[in-house]
Amino acid sequence: MSKKNFLVMMSGGTTPVINSTLVGIIKELKRKNIKVFSGKQGIEGVKKNKFINLNKISKLKLNQLQYTPGSHFIGTTRIEKLTNAEIKNIEKNLIAKDIKNIINIGGNGTLKQTIELSNKLKNFNFASCPKTVDNDLGDKNFKRVQYNPGFPSCVLIWKFFYNMLNLENIGAHSHDKVIISQTFGRDTGFICGSIRLWDLKRKKPIMLLLPEDKQSIGKIIRYVKKQIRKFDRLLIFISEGYKIGNIGSRYDKSGQIMYGSSNNTNCQLLSNILNREKIQSRIFNPTILQRVFKFENNKIFFHDNKTAYRLGSSTARMMLRGKKSFLISILKNKIIPIDFSACNNFSRKMPLKFIKKGHFDVKDRYIRYLKKIVK
Repeated sequence: MSKKNFLVMMSGGTTPVINSTLVGIIKELKRKNIKVFSGKQGIEGVKKNKFINLNKISKLKLNQLQYTPGSHFIGTTRIEKLTNAEIKNIEKNLIAKDIKNIINIGGNGTLKQTIELSNKLKNFNFASCPKTVDNDLGDKNFKRVQYNPGFPSCVLIWKFFYNMLNLENIGAHSHDKVIISQTFGRDTGFICGSIRLWDLKRKKPIMLLLPEDKQSIGKIIRYVKKQIRKFDRLLIFISEGYKIGNIGSRYDKSGQIMYGSSNNTNCQLLSNILNREKIQSRIFNPTILQRVFKFENNKIFFHDNKTAYRLGSSTARMMLRGKKSFLISILKNKIIPIDFSACNNFSRKMPLKFIKKGHFDVKDRYIRYLKKIVK
């Protein structure tokens, strides 16, 4: 059993349940009287030799933190690729703290960073815990990673948004025919497509714009007009990565587009086009609110938190038993490790089997998938 100290970090965007994973790790290690640290913030703190002693957190604070969204407690980072000099400095600071085991909580970029560090810092043990509301971390066939914690809670908040937007559209459609809502999803439509879960019989005026099913502007306009003739109103949901035009993209240090910091949004560009077509529309873009919220006494949110907690505690236990170089995963409600060697190309999109190509909709097969994880 490895008795060396642990380091836990977060990177990238957060989720409503990311702290549940953190708390699962801390509680498991505190029970074994093992020291656990974090960098302040993330790996930036490790580079600067600024650590947080997580053993000092009270039981009451941990219980509160478990159901608190966001990354305010230890912080998260988006950084450029580490240089060899920076990696050597990180190694020196880890040794000074007697840290041997490192757990990184994050999405695709975090997994790649963790694998790279494990290849260069051979004397340390690494593990990665999945975290992305986009649900795009995992294998393309869903045979190793069923879903990512945080995604079910994000689906839940969009149920709330959808219900409120539908009420607004019913009341104001005499002048605002269309409301265009932009969901997270850089290159994927998992969140956007989940809206169909709240209208299974397809009775509501809903249009889904999925990046995996890009259609021409002309076809989009024709479909919008057809839906308005039928319903006299329309709710359009668009993934942030569905390209309507030039948004004046800005990028973070890791090279990813920052949709919330760019000069424009795809939902605004689409609204501009519809308004020019004399179809009055307005936008709703909740951006970071999709991942920083919580529900009280909700079964979906509670289950998502519980799963995220299990991922954290299971990762700590496996590393204490000597397991290293792995991604922790959820598969049919079981927690399993996946060796880093099997994590190549773990960046997935919605498969064609989930999409009604050319119909601005998802198939019932995607609904069945959602029902398995949004309980």
